[in-house]
Amino acid sequence: MSVALCKTKQATGGFKELLLLFFPLVAVSFSNCLFLLVEKLFLAHLSKIDFEAAVNAVYAWQIFQGSCLALAMTAQVYVGRWWGANDEKSIGPGIWQFIWFSFFSILITVPMGCLFGYFYFKGTEIEGVVLPYYYFLLVINFLFPLAVCLASFYIGQGKTRLVLWSTLAAQVTKIGLAYILILGWSSWIPSMGLMGGAISTLIAQGGLCVVLFAVFLNSKHALVYDTRNWHFKPRLFWNCIYPGLSRASCRMLTFLSWAAIAHLMSVKGGDYLLFVSIGGSLFLFVSFLSDALCQAQTTIASQILGAGQYDLLRRAFRSGLILVLITTGITAIPFLVFPTVTFSYLFTGMHLDEATIRKVFFGVWLSFAFFNYVFLPISHVLAFKDAKFFFFMGVMNWFNGFLLMYVAIVKFNIAADQFWLVLSLMHATTALLYYCRMRWLESRVVFAYPPCCDS
Repeated sequence: MSVALCKTKQATGGFKELLLLFFPLVAVSFSNCLFLLVEKLFLAHLSKIDFEAAVNAVYAWQIFQGSCLALAMTAQVYVGRWWGANDEKSIGPGIWQFIWFSFFSILITVPMGCLFGYFYFKGTEIEGVVLPYYYFLLVINFLFPLAVCLASFYIGQGKTRLVLWSTLAAQVTKIGLAYILILGWSSWIPSMGLMGGAISTLIAQGGLCVVLFAVFLNSKHALVYDTRNWHFKPRLFWNCIYPGLSRASCRMLTFLSWAAIAHLMSVKGGDYLLFVSIGGSLFLFVSFLSDALCQAQTTIASQILGAGQYDLLRRAFRSGLILVLITTGITAIPFLVFPTVTFSYLFTGMHLDEATIRKVFFGVWLSFAFFNYVFLPISHVLAFKDAKFFFFMGVMNWFNGFLLMYVAIVKFNIAADQFWLVLSLMHATTALLYYCRMRWLESRVVFAYPPCCDS
């Protein structure tokens, strides 16, 4: 299925319109997050320490991956605005500036990430196992923002077919290779454990980038969008990258805060390390719903802003809210209705009593419920390119996130199974702050540009 918001029909913020974008994007995001879960389950089957190392390596890696992805996703906002304003020739050269950023990011993420990882994992139970895997992820990190900015070329126009099928193919390849390389294949291929997952990621993610890049450069796109105008243009590069720097800083500060929280649990070891790993693997998976919602809503809000139809923003928000409630309700089925069945099916070989499973799963679900909602106002704030507020929220997350959890874990010494329940307070306050900012931004443009009587 190919979905495109045509020039003759600008984005209106309707629920059906949101669903047409959401379903292909949720399939893309699901396939990405499914690998994160499946890889961890393969490793859990192999050994408990490999499982804990993989989950906690992602916590540290996200600091650098997440900040790069946040900046690269700004490309989607630009494409949506250029598309809405009928300025197609700006799209190709603009995407190229984000491609250059993806390559330049290696110069920062690798040295900084290696130094951070050395100190972050020092003294933990998983130190000897996790570092080679973590370092490998840092080296191939540039492939992720590269894929995002190339995918934004299509998604920003409301076109999803190529991104959907190429991503699904990449994830199927990744899972197949992970099974063979992590667990081994008879006597032909020995088990490579953690590094098997890293190698499968390199092959599949590299292949995805090649496919998206090849189609991006085809003659049709070169003619309409000037996609072969590959030159690095300092002024355009800065204009494209600057609005995303604050969001990238926000992501980095947020993930640093989260990594610091996870480190508090890792240092305590035992059930604390186990529960943050179990809950984290589940949380990383269900976040595919939030990611797809954010991308779909950002595309629609950006096109509305590009077309100057500001009065449609609240309609778009209401459509998004319905989708948030539906997706949050769906996740309640495995987490709240069948928690023990879900746990026994996913984490074979691990044994916890039913009361503990229910408490951990309820905490993970409640954290996700607020986390899922927060991406609805975030998508609108992102469409407005409100750089200063994203930076403010990055700093704020150290107060309503790390400081909150430090007091709970270190000062009040909460039980390990209460961690995710307390963490939900961080996501709830974050959601409230983003919602207030979104309403303020929208009230400004609606007041400045009231709807015309013939609109």
